[in-house]
Amino acid sequence: MKVAIIGVGNVGKTIFHDLQYVNMIDEITLIGRNLDKVKAEVLDAESAAVVRGARCPRLSFGGYEASGGADILIFTAGAPNLTEDRMDLLRANCAVAETVFSEINRYNTGGLIITVTNPLDVITMKVRQLTGRNPRRVIGSGTLLESGRLTRFLAEFLEVSSRSIQLSVVGEHGASAVSLLSSIRIMGMTVEEYLRSTTGEKMVLKSSQLNEIARNEALKIFRGKGYTSTGISATVCRIVSAVAEDRRELLPVSTVLQGEYGVHGVAVSVPSIIGRDGVEGIPEYEMTEDERNGFLASVDVVRKAAQDAGIPV
Repeated sequence: MKVAIIGVGNVGKTIFHDLQYVNMIDEITLIGRNLDKVKAEVLDAESAAVVRGARCPRLSFGGYEASGGADILIFTAGAPNLTEDRMDLLRANCAVAETVFSEINRYNTGGLIITVTNPLDVITMKVRQLTGRNPRRVIGSGTLLESGRLTRFLAEFLEVSSRSIQLSVVGEHGASAVSLLSSIRIMGMTVEEYLRSTTGEKMVLKSSQLNEIARNEALKIFRGKGYTSTGISATVCRIVSAVAEDRRELLPVSTVLQGEYGVHGVAVSVPSIIGRDGVEGIPEYEMTEDERNGFLASVDVVRKAAQDAGIPV
């Protein structure tokens, strides 16, 4: 399997490094406009691979033509993110997507696409529009990272392994995302049941509290280092691994909905079955009235942003 990474910024470079440890990948190619920089990144990684002494996929680089034959394309290119408001990047990164995929479409018309560039959901819609691909083969990294952040918080709060917690955050990859509190399970138990059975205490968590926790952690990282890279790289590697190994793993990713949850033509994150062909199914979770209202409000945020960018919805 060949994977092409488009963009050599902080995120693209981190993904390029981390993907070398993912099974089933035969080649990773790094694509960027500055070929000297791209070549240097590859040479550096090749030297590191020799020192590690472990198996490493073939590493290559080039311009847009290097995307030819790639089974998976990872789109990370974008304008500098100088603001905490993802929507401020909207027009700039839509223009970047237009430039990039006007070239990519000449060399690759069948690869599955994973978008990382923000504002993620709108860019996912834009890339699908530009490439004409089946919506199920254009996947945004979505709220998998938010779900991971919230899982880490609950694991520390409940003093239990993160592997024992199942939860999903849905909606926009951004401020309006909604945690599905009613669906959180600790080895099959609700949070309230777990606390009552282990501590005898009764505690009520609110979805709004969990939404704020996931949002604040992202802001802390952005304010501290000016960008996020490690978490989003792990997110992309998880998705690539699910595709490469055809795992049919249930992950909250962004995809253009086609009637699921009553939503048409808008890309937002929902738990989706990820396998060799991309999104292979979308089981619809039951939501409380508040969760559903929050989810639909989040959909409206993305819909309006897409309309502002001239993307038909």
